[in-house]
Amino acid sequence: MLFVQALDTYYDKQERSSQYARLRSGDMFRKIEVNRIKECEVFAQILSLRYDANGAGSPAKPYNEAYRQYGTEIFTEGNANRYDNYNKLLKFIRIFKEEAGYRIMFCDENVEWCPTKRRGRNEAYNKEHSIFYHRDRMNETAFILGNNQYGRILFNNRYVDPDSQAWHYGWHIYNMIHCDISECKEKMFFKKDPDYVYRQLLDLR
Repeated sequence: MLFVQALDTYYDKQERSSQYARLRSGDMFRKIEVNRIKECEVFAQILSLRYDANGAGSPAKPYNEAYRQYGTEIFTEGNANRYDNYNKLLKFIRIFKEEAGYRIMFCDENVEWCPTKRRGRNEAYNKEHSIFYHRDRMNETAFILGNNQYGRILFNNRYVDPDSQAWHYGWHIYNMIHCDISECKEKMFFKKDPDYVYRQLLDLR
């Protein structure tokens, strides 16, 4: 089983200061409600966070929390409908189950409300039946998690509201552990450093 904790912190231009950057870089994991975890191929806890306008200097607070269970349908690069991929899969990553463990890939979703585009390394560039075939979009392996291994992905993005056209920013963390459901603990991300860390951090203006 693969357990995923997604932390999505959204912030505005005035929260790009070094004070808030230090808060983000020190906020890498949160507690898990173990009783919410169900046996499946991939289980995800997704936390959306933002800063309290009246609590400057405090870590971002959750405003939405979701739990998702996936079966083998999660083991896909997606399809030609990029909106389905963004909303139904775990955004910006793809997961494949292999003999050695879970292959975790990072990819560019190519959606218009995220004008931050990542080009370059595309491992499926020459695969004719891939949605990434001959596309200048990042699609690369972050790491492969063997049993009881812990990995982390960090990336940032800039977004635009399709209605107001206002800009905002996202700081995103995926914490992942390949383990049995019986091994899931409330603070299992607190106890050790990840075995793998993959970063896609851009200088966003």
